Amino acid sequence: MAMRAFRWLSLLAAISILTLSSLAFVPESHGNACENCHKDPIFRLHNHKLYSYYQDWLTSPHSAAGLSCDQCHGGDPSTDDMTAAHKGIYSTSDPKSRIFYKNQPQTCGTCHAEVTRSFTESKHFQSLTVYDELAPNCSTCHRAMNRKPYYHDIVDATCRSCHKRDMLNSVSERAEEILRRLNIAKGYLGWTTLYYDMKGWPEQTKQTVAGLSSKYHGIVAKGHSFDLADSDRTSAELLSELLLIFDSAWKECQRKQECKKLSAQKDATP
Repeated sequence: MAMRAFRWLSLLAAISILTLSSLAFVPESHGNACENCHKDPIFRLHNHKLYSYYQDWLTSPHSAAGLSCDQCHGGDPSTDDMTAAHKGIYSTSDPKSRIFYKNQPQTCGTCHAEVTRSFTESKHFQSLTVYDELAPNCSTCHRAMNRKPYYHDIVDATCRSCHKRDMLNSVSERAEEILRRLNIAKGYLGWTTLYYDMKGWPEQTKQTVAGLSSKYHGIVAKGHSFDLADSDRTSAELLSELLLIFDSAWKECQRKQECKKLSAQKDATP
């Protein structure tokens, strides 16, 4: 693949998590007391950890989706009274907390319903319901405010921490390859969408890309059941199909000398 194409794909794949799913839309909050307090630089002097946590949230996918503190942690964002604002918020080690390790699937599932359904079918979830906090939960892999959840970082920090002793580290290696494919697939989808949004969509191509986008999100969601054999097969099929669509669009872009125009349009986008 041409170097320019590779750079485009790398950029597009890096801007988002392999999230392995999309957040449901939540309206942007205004006058949120949680935000007003935690963003105050004076607050940093009293609790640097929570101030830093707020700064991480600002550039997180949750913030971009309009999700504020109370929607995960609880509390009342409508009051400036500290005691009233923190009513219903418990320490993360308290079983009553919405983000207690065993409660995370239910809390995250309010937005990530399809992903959570898949997760509840996994051995990871079975371990979570039986064993202690060492069992994997949502934040084990995703980290609530992680701004750069690249696939190799996820595998290094999670899969390999538990699957050190499996034969030839096969679980971790297979997981990394699946996530690599999905990372590239997201880049193909992103670039192709940018191109046809600029020049106009042929109806057949629009339907094909919409179908592949839906297939991508389905694979990501179902992947949370950790059926590696299924994810291995479906991710390879998806990447092969997307490569054909991307390759056709890329060649057309070069032939019609539209790539520079596309680049300029991308740079001009806020």
